[in-house]
Amino acid sequence: MEIKNARRWAQAGPEPYVVALLGYLAATAVRFALHPLLDGHLPMLLFAINCAVIAFLYGFWPSFAALLISLPTSFFFFVKPYMAFDGVGESDIFMFIVYVSLVMSTAMLLEWARREQYRATLLSRVSDTRYRLLVEADEDRRAMLRDGRPPQTQ
Repeated sequence: MEIKNARRWAQAGPEPYVVALLGYLAATAVRFALHPLLDGHLPMLLFAINCAVIAFLYGFWPSFAALLISLPTSFFFFVKPYMAFDGVGESDIFMFIVYVSLVMSTAMLLEWARREQYRATLLSRVSDTRYRLLVEADEDRRAMLRDGRPPQTQ
């Protein structure tokens, strides 16, 4: 059975983007707190975790928005030389490609999984409703036969 509204599993409106922004701010704050320990290592780890959580809870687009604001922040504040976009080398570009591809593939897989989960829920509801209608129709037919009335055909 074709379910056309399985894309609508995620909540619409501004709330997903507000939560994504709050997650971004929390990831930034935690990364700043851990910066003395991590130095220039794993600059996007917390941002990637935030994007994955947002993708799971709210879908691909809020996660993508969080990724778009996380990338410049992580490279500006947490990649040497700090507080500048100068000196971007091959390893920085490689790290950029790895993080973007990791976050995008995770978000797409989570979106697909959540759509399939929602589709399965909708199909279960449709099946349950059809079963209940069938049981009601059968009970009505049995009551008519029991009362001696001929079943009505439609």
